[in-house]
Amino acid sequence: MNRLLSILLACTCLAFVLSDDYKNGMKALEQGNKIEALEFFIAKVTSDPKHQKSVDMIKKLLPEVIELRKANAKKYEEAGEWDKTQKEYDRLGRLDKVLQSLIVYDNGQKMEFPRINVAEAQSSATGNAAEKFYLKGVEAMATTGNAEKVLEFFKEARKFNPDYKDAKELSAKALYNDGLALINKGAFKKGVHILWKIRDFYPNGYRDSEQRVQAAIDSAKVKVAVMSFDNLTANTRYGDVGSNMSSEMIATGVAQKPIFVDFVTRDFVQSLLSEQSLGISGAVNASTAPQIGKLIGIQVFVFGKITAINPYYPNAQQFQSESRATVYRNGQQYPLYAQWTRYTRTGQVTVTANYQVVDVKTGRIIDSQSVSRTMSSTAQWLTYTGDYDALESSLRALVGGEVSVEPPEILTSDAIKQIGGIIAVAILRHYNE
Repeated sequence: MNRLLSILLACTCLAFVLSDDYKNGMKALEQGNKIEALEFFIAKVTSDPKHQKSVDMIKKLLPEVIELRKANAKKYEEAGEWDKTQKEYDRLGRLDKVLQSLIVYDNGQKMEFPRINVAEAQSSATGNAAEKFYLKGVEAMATTGNAEKVLEFFKEARKFNPDYKDAKELSAKALYNDGLALINKGAFKKGVHILWKIRDFYPNGYRDSEQRVQAAIDSAKVKVAVMSFDNLTANTRYGDVGSNMSSEMIATGVAQKPIFVDFVTRDFVQSLLSEQSLGISGAVNASTAPQIGKLIGIQVFVFGKITAINPYYPNAQQFQSESRATVYRNGQQYPLYAQWTRYTRTGQVTVTANYQVVDVKTGRIIDSQSVSRTMSSTAQWLTYTGDYDALESSLRALVGGEVSVEPPEILTSDAIKQIGGIIAVAILRHYNE
């Protein structure tokens, strides 16, 4: 009896589970949602191919849902909502695939579903969308300086058809025309950046765009002469810090691979002056730079002074404490004890430099700043008495004798390197962007 009851309950639960999709479909239909209702009925016959009530509802709703999807697609197309149009057709295509894969029985007979063919309508909608965006792009080309807008329209057209008409070539043509217009106005950098975008369509350029780019770069490029910084500290312990500063500036600047800036050295400037019988040592300064620069083809001069090098190396600080531990050997407990002193030594160097950037064309100082950088080095070591094994692992790592910090010569060099980099980046921000 109990076994029979269990079987009846299991059958009842199974019947309830199998009837869920049908009930949900009827509920959706009562709420006026035919598309969702159809999906539930299809789900029902997927698990129960002979569920006649669901089959009847599919036969009734399928034509209505197909027409509803097509009507939605048409409405979206007329409104220019192309993405929604494509989604409606894609959903009809997926519905067709589902129906063709179903094995369903209508009153005991295997049911065949008609094909839902939307390829032609979808192709037509795609073509219409591409054409409308294409025509907008052509219209936008009539206005010079409108390349970005043109690209957006043609990009949309090519989204529906990557090879639509000559949208690719016209995109490059719009960029070419705008780039040349900017270059002809003397806006070389902007023109170059516009022409570079052509490479997205034609990697090797369009027409003579690559030659135009190079010519514009040559016209826009400035020579920046970085003169050796004066060392006002009168301290020679750290080497030729003035020359080192200019070298670090040039190294950082060149490493950035600037397009519109060429860095040159003081020696290069002196050689040009000598060639033209203009040079005497030390003749170039902020006052004479505009006149000299025009004579030798230098557009920018950088001058500077190292005003301070301040090392600070205090005595090592000490911290004393003790450690305890317990070990077990041969079943016996042994206490361990150690007294220790941790030494911390710190050294630092602060370097301060002033610089001026002189624009030869205007004769103005376009940038003048003071830059400081502090570099530091820290070392720790530990001495102890007692049991080594009583020390924590972090303390054991410090055992081994006194440790030195970086000497001031190294820290000074590091600070100069950072300051040189900062100044180089400031120059590039002004002339290379």
